[in-house]
Amino acid sequence: MYNVIKTAQEGVRLQKDPPKGYRYNEAGNLVPVGWSEFHEEGMPSDSLDTEALRKGVSMAESLGGILMMNPTSSATGAYGQLFKEIENLPEMKGITREQFANNPKLQEHIFNKRLEEGLGERSLRRNAEELTEEYKDQLGDKWEFSLNDVAALSNYLGRDGTRKFFGSIRDGGPLYTPSGVNKPVMEYLDIVRNASYKD
Repeated sequence: MYNVIKTAQEGVRLQKDPPKGYRYNEAGNLVPVGWSEFHEEGMPSDSLDTEALRKGVSMAESLGGILMMNPTSSATGAYGQLFKEIENLPEMKGITREQFANNPKLQEHIFNKRLEEGLGERSLRRNAEELTEEYKDQLGDKWEFSLNDVAALSNYLGRDGTRKFFGSIRDGGPLYTPSGVNKPVMEYLDIVRNASYKD
């Protein structure tokens, strides 16, 4: 189903119904239901909701902190961080995978670092902003992704995998699927979306 929307730049165009828990704001950006358009001065109305992102990613990666060690990969902790990618960080010195799995405070610290600074690569926040800018117009009425969605996808697929996923939508081919024992991308994203705004 499509809605007719009017934008100052483009006139009138069709827009898909938003995913569950989301709506389109006046600028045509996808934002969470209940999201206020009034924020502190200088803060964009479509900025990341990091609390919702944490809830969603945690549910998709570990059932909300229940499955702390993936048996088919090195994904560990509430956010399913690949232990082999983080074990050489200074704050991980002397920490085993099992110890990390049992240390929620350290998991939060490492995920926050991935979110805001990046771990040897662009941060999830930067990926969300840059990939949205790159693909929103390319996908046109196929674009149904909030900044939180793009951050979650880049956490799951990495930056290059997220670009391949958006490229597969743009090109109308089969949706990009990560290798290994992984959920289909939209199944992962649906879990993130459904968990993000649950009380």
